[in-house]
Amino acid sequence: MLVVSDVHLGNPLYRPRRPFVEFLRYAREHDYPVCINGDGIDIVQSSIARLARDLSGCNHEFARFATRGLPIYYTVGNHDIVLEQFLDDWGVIRVAPFLNVESGDRRIRVEHSHIYDEMFVKYPKTYDVMTILGSLMLRVSPKVFRATSVFNTALIALGEWRHASYKGSDDATRLAQAIPGERPALLRSAQEIAERGFDAVIFGHTHRPGQVELPNGSWYYNTGVWESNPYYAEIDHGHVTLRPVSSIAA
Repeated sequence: MLVVSDVHLGNPLYRPRRPFVEFLRYAREHDYPVCINGDGIDIVQSSIARLARDLSGCNHEFARFATRGLPIYYTVGNHDIVLEQFLDDWGVIRVAPFLNVESGDRRIRVEHSHIYDEMFVKYPKTYDVMTILGSLMLRVSPKVFRATSVFNTALIALGEWRHASYKGSDDATRLAQAIPGERPALLRSAQEIAERGFDAVIFGHTHRPGQVELPNGSWYYNTGVWESNPYYAEIDHGHVTLRPVSSIAA
């Protein structure tokens, strides 16, 4: 299985990217099922016209997946949760809140992870306001939106570091091993999931690609965002490998 996240089809911020349809074609031609791990469609910060344009090529590939008998899984995220019923009605895509994958002798959890984002959970109204403001800024200029997002992320990260629930040197080491720029709450959540018997945990949501070995020996992966240099996770006979999309032969 190939796992990607945060493709954000329809969002003008992610124009400079390799077309997602090429990735789907590669997966189909090599008989890989695909999991779109949340925010594949950006209904929050998009327009109908942009969304229709971005989906036009994908629809043909989705149909070819169905003809070939290859499943496409879609775990919903915070930018596409309102489309859950719509996606399910396509008949091609299997929608779920998360996936528990058994590959080889290993168990792998795939989840978008927005429900572990403390800003999203504890301050939903503030999060909604920031999302609306982000949509307005996108209409003005993607550059303005990007600059504001970096500033907000830095403030939130600083607050979490100051009020981190982990104490002591061992826990400080765990936090230091987190993916650069990613908030500690996501790593803590990945660790808690791994302790339930998973050998690997794959998240999206944070737009920060990377991998971290957890204290119990399991691994945490994040596939980042589909932008100028997107990544995907390959699950093959229990082994999880984080790869750049650029490594796929044209």
